[in-house]
Amino acid sequence: MRANWSEEETQLLKRIYSVKTASELSEYFPKYSNTQILRKAKQLGLKKKAEVAKQSRLQNSIIKRNDLWSDDEKKIVLENYEKIGARGVKKLLGDNRTEEQIKKIAYRLGLNREQKSIQWSAEDISQVEDKIFSIEITYKGV
Repeated sequence: MRANWSEEETQLLKRIYSVKTASELSEYFPKYSNTQILRKAKQLGLKKKAEVAKQSRLQNSIIKRNDLWSDDEKKIVLENYEKIGARGVKKLLGDNRTEEQIKKIAYRLGLNREQKSIQWSAEDISQVEDKIFSIEITYKGV
């Protein structure tokens, strides 16, 4: 979603950008994402003071990573990922984590999703009469 900055917001950003970190700026501009704030500052040619820029970069990397997992979250992943996968773990964790984040932490924790072996029998495969070189396969998973 594109940000529509008011003149007052733009003037405030011009006044404080050079001395405020990313998290401080997000408090001043709660309706804008960190990326929107950075984009507007770049558009205006604003620069941070060196010390503030360093601190802000560190905060930005933490905000973007969003991968600081609590011990409770890791425990849920450890106990459930191999049985129910990322989608199931997401249901247990709620909307705080994406399936991709869950897969990444599971990989870091050395977990693998259990794969059920699939056995096909002749009854499971049937030929479609009007299509000479094709077959229709119906899989009924558990």
